[in-house]
Amino acid sequence: MRNRRLLIAVTASIVVMAVAAACSSSPDGPSGGDGGGQTVAAGSVKAGPITGWDDAAYKVDTSSLQCGLTAKDPTRGVTDTSITVGGLAYLTSPTGSTVSGTDVGAKVRFERANAEGGVNGRKINYTGTLDNGDDVSRSISQAKALAQQEKVFAVVPLMTRDSNFLEPLCDDQVPFFGWGTNSGYCKNTIGFGITGCLTPTGIDYTTTAYGLMIQSMLGGDAEGKSTALVGIDNDAAREGLAELAKQVQTVGIRTVYAENPVLPSGVTDATAIVNDIMTSDEGHAPDVVLYVLDFNSVVKLTTAMNAAGFQGKHLNAVGYDPRLAGFKDLDQSYTIVQWTPGVDTTVPAVKQLNDDFQKYAPGTSISLPAEAGYWAADMFLDAVNKAGRDLTVDKLLNLMNNNYTYTVPGTVAETRWPLNHNIGIPCASVVQLNGQKFDITTKLACGSLIRK
Repeated sequence: MRNRRLLIAVTASIVVMAVAAACSSSPDGPSGGDGGGQTVAAGSVKAGPITGWDDAAYKVDTSSLQCGLTAKDPTRGVTDTSITVGGLAYLTSPTGSTVSGTDVGAKVRFERANAEGGVNGRKINYTGTLDNGDDVSRSISQAKALAQQEKVFAVVPLMTRDSNFLEPLCDDQVPFFGWGTNSGYCKNTIGFGITGCLTPTGIDYTTTAYGLMIQSMLGGDAEGKSTALVGIDNDAAREGLAELAKQVQTVGIRTVYAENPVLPSGVTDATAIVNDIMTSDEGHAPDVVLYVLDFNSVVKLTTAMNAAGFQGKHLNAVGYDPRLAGFKDLDQSYTIVQWTPGVDTTVPAVKQLNDDFQKYAPGTSISLPAEAGYWAADMFLDAVNKAGRDLTVDKLLNLMNNNYTYTVPGTVAETRWPLNHNIGIPCASVVQLNGQKFDITTKLACGSLIRK
């Protein structure tokens, strides 16, 4: 019971990321920045390297984005010896769902940078991460405080459920970095998500990431296989499931069930849902069930499906956390992750991450929010380094919105800017819980963008 109580508080927060990773709303017609593209045939999409992925000729015009490239105070937060940075995240919340640890991840990466002499002769003055308590009004006031009182050069990390921070940061052209799980990371010049904009709207493109990951779970050949998609009963999740159905179709998978029967409050009685899924493929169970749900609901439905005799594969986006090792209710389940998770220390960058946490934050669990904070800080440091000694907000924004790319070999897939202001990257990895450990069953790989 202790293990479950702990992990509900830690892992339930990732439901917003699960929905965001899947969600891309229906096009509203041509949108500023849309370029040409092509529709791919089902089954023709293949996994490839984490750089150089196919963007289907999609283009984004920087002039179509909000916030601009010229700051009111271009030298804000910069001195001869330091760069002032602060964060904003929901480290606490009334429900217990948080991204606690993301602040530690950023601090760890900044501490290593400072120990190595800083960036272009400047140390990072990290003022810490403000906790909005998952309160929309506090997002606004705290974003204003960061921009106008603390006068930070950038916000790192920024991880909130809401996007109300955007207006005050946009007013002062304050760049921000994090995991792009809310719409504030989309269609503006100042937001940089480590996996791009994960909640795109009004565009004619989607990605193939989920289709490719399910294909890999099925041994590389998914043609003719079937999947069930289970979501929460709200508009965003319904749109997300529609997009997921398109993604899995690209590798030849049939979607035999795409429903949103789970109330936002969670699963109460799984019986009807299980019965529908178990007979969804012409009276038989599907090969894969993908849950786009909160942690509690994933656990309840996975357990109920197994009890009903389900022999297929379970896939979710909330089941990876080092503290879940040994959690029997999710044993053998698969989790999709948008980068290489911290368990794979054979990858040099992942080993460096683990070493950094051990040195600067010993005893901290290297959860997905912690990793997201770390890589957001790393992305910021990379961009600041490339901007050079003559650093200003304007110089950084112009650099990053003019064909800037960021990647970490073997660990974080390539983002491209300004392209990824409008859409997420088509990349992911898959881990499986096997008893007391997580195994990476599909290494980080990328597919492509496709036209809807």
